[in-house]
Amino acid sequence: MEYFRDKLYWKYVALFIFYFLAMAALSSLISVYLTGIGKSGSEISLILIVASIIAIGIQGLVGITNERWSIRTNITIYLLVGAAIALLFFVTTDTWLLGFVYGLSNAIILGVNPLFEGMATESHFRYGLIRLWGTLGYAAGQQVTGIIYDYIAPNSIFILFIVASLLAVVCIYILPKPKAATSPTGVIEISENPEKHTVKNIFKNKLFITYLVIAFLFFGPNMINTSYLPLLLKATGAPVSIVSVTLTVALFAEVLVMIFSNRFMDRFTNKQLLMAVLLLTAVNYLVCYLSSDFLVLSFIVITTKFFASGTFLMLHIKIVSTILNRKLITTGLTVVAMISRNIGTIFFQMIAGPVIDNLGLHMLYLILLIFTVIAMAIAIPFQIPPQPKEKLFS
Repeated sequence: MEYFRDKLYWKYVALFIFYFLAMAALSSLISVYLTGIGKSGSEISLILIVASIIAIGIQGLVGITNERWSIRTNITIYLLVGAAIALLFFVTTDTWLLGFVYGLSNAIILGVNPLFEGMATESHFRYGLIRLWGTLGYAAGQQVTGIIYDYIAPNSIFILFIVASLLAVVCIYILPKPKAATSPTGVIEISENPEKHTVKNIFKNKLFITYLVIAFLFFGPNMINTSYLPLLLKATGAPVSIVSVTLTVALFAEVLVMIFSNRFMDRFTNKQLLMAVLLLTAVNYLVCYLSSDFLVLSFIVITTKFFASGTFLMLHIKIVSTILNRKLITTGLTVVAMISRNIGTIFFQMIAGPVIDNLGLHMLYLILLIFTVIAMAIAIPFQIPPQPKEKLFS
């Protein structure tokens, strides 16, 4: 393809690789790192709860500063601050301070994600052919993180995060200056006209409220699974580097789902896809509850978790586009992110810590299974229209 010979394209590739590599270095093995320095399940849960609370605030802050600063300035300031804060990982093991340090660093790296997505969308290259390199960068980050954790030192993963963040900042300055954003990122806009009070209109929509509950019961357990899955795999006796290989291979399953989304996302109805995702997720949690064998767990992770997660990320957009009119879609997605994903994560983290300490990691997966079955019970009578008005993936 012609753009593979375009130097500008490879500058975007470098930017996305380093940004997503930094994201993986910081978060992909955080539960393993915290366990290694002696943190209990409750303490890990507390750290991740603090991180989720901080993420809500940072998401709003990025939206505010995005109105005042250029995209380049926003990304530079936030990534440099995140890298500086990460230096505190080398001087503290205090639970509350670790919650603040990890929470702020992780919230920053996730908070600027919409700015990167916007850059990919506004470039003259196909979005998917830029974003794909972000996924590959994350996969590479997971792999390198596992290797340096095992063979250099556990806290070396934060050096990788800092270096990758700085390289991402360098890459942003070798690209043409991005266009200024025309609207806040991650902020719910409320019209002064009562008849156009978008949030009020959304919460009057019974289908949306039902979906909000289903999304809460999917996103919350899924985030818990993502946080503790490395710990579950490591508990089988596998070294961290091998655990990273499994997670990297599984991530490519999610990539395949996105590559071939045009083959099935518009062909099957919202209800069919939703039930399939919840069923795959339930199977994943059931096997994680019953098995302690590394090969069995690796197989089920690769074949269910990431297929379900990748499909739901796209289905989420499709369902909201079906339920709400076009002017409310962005606000609807933001509401789901704030309530179902962020608050859902906090809720399930509050459950996870005590369960792990008192009943064990496998019992946590039984609880996640129960909540997923509840989501399926709600989804069965869910009267959602089959498709949005426009095809999104074909």
